Amino acid sequence: MRRFSLLVKAVSLAAVLLVLMMGLSMIGGLANERVAYRAQAAASIEGSLAGAQTLAGMVLTRRCVETFEATVIKDKEKTVERSEVRTVLRSLPQSSSWTTESKIEPRYRGLYKVNSYALNAEEVVDWKTARDLAVLPLKAPAVAVRCDAPLIEFTVTDPRGIRAVRLRGPNGDLEVKPSTNGGTFNRGFEAKLPVAESALDAPLRLRLVVDLVGIESVGFVPLAVDNTVTLKSDWPHPSFGGEFLPLTRTVSAQGFDARWSVSSLAAQARSQLGSSAAGCAQTRSSTKGCLQSFGVDFIDPVNPASLSDRATKYGILFIVLTFAGIVLLEVLKGQAVHPVQYLLIGAAMAVFFLLLLSLSEHIAFIKAYVTAAVACVALLTVYAKAVLGGWQRALPMSAGLAVLYCVLYMVLQSEQHALLAGSLLVFAVLAGVMLLTRHVKWGGLNEGA
Repeated sequence: MRRFSLLVKAVSLAAVLLVLMMGLSMIGGLANERVAYRAQAAASIEGSLAGAQTLAGMVLTRRCVETFEATVIKDKEKTVERSEVRTVLRSLPQSSSWTTESKIEPRYRGLYKVNSYALNAEEVVDWKTARDLAVLPLKAPAVAVRCDAPLIEFTVTDPRGIRAVRLRGPNGDLEVKPSTNGGTFNRGFEAKLPVAESALDAPLRLRLVVDLVGIESVGFVPLAVDNTVTLKSDWPHPSFGGEFLPLTRTVSAQGFDARWSVSSLAAQARSQLGSSAAGCAQTRSSTKGCLQSFGVDFIDPVNPASLSDRATKYGILFIVLTFAGIVLLEVLKGQAVHPVQYLLIGAAMAVFFLLLLSLSEHIAFIKAYVTAAVACVALLTVYAKAVLGGWQRALPMSAGLAVLYCVLYMVLQSEQHALLAGSLLVFAVLAGVMLLTRHVKWGGLNEGA
């Protein structure tokens, strides 16, 4: 009879766990919805402001038209047919030096925050010579070559983010206009380079100052032989990415300072610009993914929806460990706990994750976490006092729950150590159960009453 009772209870506990797993799954679904809502908020701000920005340029280009003539005999009559071939000459710089500074300006859509930034960037670009732009030599069967004035071209991922541009040439400021199709880029801006044909063999220096806004990340394309980028920001949580990491970086609570140095020996952007990838840069709205780039993401390490979603994944483990502790008390103290009471205790633990998700949308995550944890531990302590028959048995359970919530918070704050913390926790619980039950005669539990 006792064996049958244990079997019924085991089946009942399994059913309770199944119900709680369904509840946690629904809470996890809510967390995923909040993550999706945050992505929608970012998309909405991008649509109204500008997206993530990748900067590429400056590039010198020149559009030429070659005219060809061919004699065609048709119906015993000779006619001359003309055709034109359009060619784009391109000269890439010897060196490019960026000095940039960004300031984070949080934007909100409802409850959700998205990191936008204002970027002030200055680029100094040098050419040893621009002879690549010299007028094409006349070669048969061409009969004429016509070339436009050289152009300075520059592109960004989302030109809507451009707030101000100042471009200084050898003889003063240049007039900047939106990019037109037919050159290297069709998004961004361009300016005519007023130099004589004979001056193309001389060294050339251009200076660009651009004020730009975007969201969440900024990147740079290394198109020069030698590329250097210095970026300062007031954001203390940078995530450096792309094809190249910074040569040096300093991160503090006040922000970060990073410096990249990239050589054309390592970068492929120059060759990509002249290959099929250039077409990608012309036809898509973003140069990122088309040309090699590097930069930084302004990530928010405390994303309440993402942290709540991660916390929910540990829910069933917490409930199982708590149930294991209650079963241990049943075995050691002979205190019977009904499956309905198990269900209520598990439900209270599941509600912790729902409280955490809802509170974290309105207050700081750590405050939401502490509030939800204290509320649930207090509720479970009071309830356990009645179920387990006194404070002497309820307090160890509440202390164990407090330890579990502390461990979970540590796991959430340090994802790299999540496996280690979880492994140590499971080992500690298993060791405790084994030590506390080392004198229990398990065979006696099956003896009939």
